[in-house]
Amino acid sequence: KAQPAVGDFTWGAKVGFNATNITNCDKNKLSLHLGAFAEKRYSDLLGASAELIYSRQGFRSKDKANDVKYKTRVNYLNIPILAKFFVWEGLSVDVGPQFGFALNAKQKAKGNGNTAKVKIKDFNVFDFSIPIGVTYRVEDIFVSARYNIGLTNVFDGGVNNKNHVFQLSVGYNLSSLF
Repeated sequence: KAQPAVGDFTWGAKVGFNATNITNCDKNKLSLHLGAFAEKRYSDLLGASAELIYSRQGFRSKDKANDVKYKTRVNYLNIPILAKFFVWEGLSVDVGPQFGFALNAKQKAKGNGNTAKVKIKDFNVFDFSIPIGVTYRVEDIFVSARYNIGLTNVFDGGVNNKNHVFQLSVGYNLSSLF
């Protein structure tokens, strides 16, 4: 079967890559995410899922005047709670809120023959975003593409610096093994 039957509760694991950035920044940073999910199918058209995801996010930037390149990384524990609208056999459109908790933030600066690494202290611990995506499932394996639209600033201060995260994941329904 391409997707869970009505009434089914499934759970499993997922892993994938991120292309992350913040508002008004130069380049994406590629990284990974991994975690667990639980999903309930309520009807032919509607389901819901909750996930617990470790996500390495960040961005790359460059100070052209001083020829310095920066790589900034913020590690998050994200909890997306998604409504799943089943639009075709095996295919769902997923949308909902995501609550993120920043675990730490680091920056690496490289230029003029020097490299410096620092821990960033002025980041917001809480991140709120809206994930919108699609999932295609064949039996117990699924592939998911998702875009997370950040609604809160990553760093303290008045500058607009919200997360923008594209995720591509593959997952497995582990509940079918038990």
